[in-house]
Amino acid sequence: SLSILILALGAQIILRSFGNREIANNANKIFLLFVANQHSSRTFYKYIFSFSIFIIFSFLFYDSYLQYSVWSQNEVTKLFLPPHKPINYFLFYVGMKFFGPYLISLIFAFLFFFVAKYLNKKYQERFFYEEEFFIGALAIFLIGYPLAIFYLIGVISIYLLAHFVLAGASKNFGERLSTYYLWLPIAISVILISEWLVGLEWWRLLKI
Repeated sequence: SLSILILALGAQIILRSFGNREIANNANKIFLLFVANQHSSRTFYKYIFSFSIFIIFSFLFYDSYLQYSVWSQNEVTKLFLPPHKPINYFLFYVGMKFFGPYLISLIFAFLFFFVAKYLNKKYQERFFYEEEFFIGALAIFLIGYPLAIFYLIGVISIYLLAHFVLAGASKNFGERLSTYYLWLPIAISVILISEWLVGLEWWRLLKI
């Protein structure tokens, strides 16, 4: 998850910083043409989001296979597998331990995607850039549950703080303040401090 987020952040910087520059040579011509417009940027993040779902759940299935192999070779834990117990017991275990956090964060990601898109359309595209729906959904999904709760609180808090600071610094402040550059850096930061968050009482209450 952290690797994909760092890759997406690097792509975001390139897309916004160099997308509109004049093409200097044939080696990077195709790449710059691809990233020069917002529609291509949206398509890029759409593919990254889809790829992330595929790769994360592939790892989860592999982890489940490894877990089954470990249990089947232990004299005690093999009693929780067929033929001693129905396979449903093992499926429930891996579902809660491995798949649960990412299934919940994926639901949060889709909820964000559709709610944000609806609000953006309702208020004349004033809140988010077109590709931002996929960037936000990507970050929410990859950090998993319950980190997604802390993450969304962090994004909202930092956005409101920045808005109040800028509004206080300039009485005439009326420009659009975007969350575009908040999604990925905050997601990376939340993952990096996750070891500290695990010790909080909130974490124990939210963890499945």
